Amino acid sequence: MAVTESIEGSAGSIWYHYDLSNDVLYRRRCLQRETQAHGEETDDGFIMLRAMDDDRVVGMTVVNWWKRFGQGAFPDSMKIIAARIDPWAQRAASAA
Repeated sequence: MAVTESIEGSAGSIWYHYDLSNDVLYRRRCLQRETQAHGEETDDGFIMLRAMDDDRVVGMTVVNWWKRFGQGAFPDSMKIIAARIDPWAQRAASAA
């Protein structure tokens, strides 16, 4: 069975990657995805990412994102998507 472990995309000028199994949300400005950065924890418990060269904010990491900001149990819609991907993945694997 196919297992979906992350969701990635962009919303406007923000790129995001959500690690489902570890409940971590990574956000970066699209134009700053490759910028070398260092992190510092904020008073709210987020990790603010700052560019190494000039200390400008380029992103943020949120640990326990769903636990902190979600409501109820995490939706299982990714399982539904994985179930639909699985037959296609099996056909592709057998054709290789």
